[in-house]
Amino acid sequence: MPEYIIAHDVGTSSDKAVLVDLEGKVRGKVIQPYGTKYPRRGWAEQDPEDWWNAVVQTTRRLISDAGITPSDVLCVAFSTQMLGIVPMDEKTGALSQAIIWLDSRAEEEANWVMGKFLGPGVFSAIVGAMMSGKDCIPKLVWLKKNEPEIYNRMKCFLDVNGYLIYRCTGSMITDWSNASGFGFDLKKKTWLSGVMKYVGIDAAKLPGLVRTIDIAGKLTRQAADQLGLLEGTPVMGGAGDVPSAAVGSGAVGEGDGHISMGTSAWVGVLYSRQTRRRPYWWQKLNLREVA
Repeated sequence: MPEYIIAHDVGTSSDKAVLVDLEGKVRGKVIQPYGTKYPRRGWAEQDPEDWWNAVVQTTRRLISDAGITPSDVLCVAFSTQMLGIVPMDEKTGALSQAIIWLDSRAEEEANWVMGKFLGPGVFSAIVGAMMSGKDCIPKLVWLKKNEPEIYNRMKCFLDVNGYLIYRCTGSMITDWSNASGFGFDLKKKTWLSGVMKYVGIDAAKLPGLVRTIDIAGKLTRQAADQLGLLEGTPVMGGAGDVPSAAVGSGAVGEGDGHISMGTSAWVGVLYSRQTRRRPYWWQKLNLREVA
């Protein structure tokens, strides 16, 4: 019976991979760095192939270092940097470099989108925060405006997690948590396709959705050969790094909070939108509400 899970934290600067047993104990860990390109001021891009190569290397090293066999692996899962865009062709895969979360090229488009909702004041009152050039919808608007050949050719866009699931399984999908960075209806659990259409994004280019705990697909023969795993090994839906950090820290109850420090840093607090109750320490910090 399979006894281990291989999990990858594919962040801004590296893939941190761990081998975990079914009791939650870490049996191995490996790090593989990769680079970021800054072709223009405010731009930040990565090669999706670098993510995949890092995942291949760390997976093989985990198996080798731990002395286990591929049949010992129950499933593979990814926790990834959020707010990235990889335009995808149905046959050839990625059409360009990935526009990652650090990229702020779409400031003009962010202001235009907020203008469609009567300006930043009204927009932030509805959503809870102003939009910036790092957000996904402005990046998609920028892509359509500035690189129409890529936009028109792409079957859909994927984030980092979605791209790695695609490389593992051949399916172009993303999970709910990463979808929330684009435009996700938390009540209906589907894309805010009406909002996308309103700002000119073709709803047909939205990828399919899965839950974090769903099996997103199974390793293809090609992916399995590269990773050193068995064909048909399940690949889970996975999640973005922000919700993963919350769960990993145990901050999953009303009013619980966590702080994450990395290439980026944030304070996350969980509370119900209906009650909007804040913990005492949150009020003392006087932090801006973004939920």
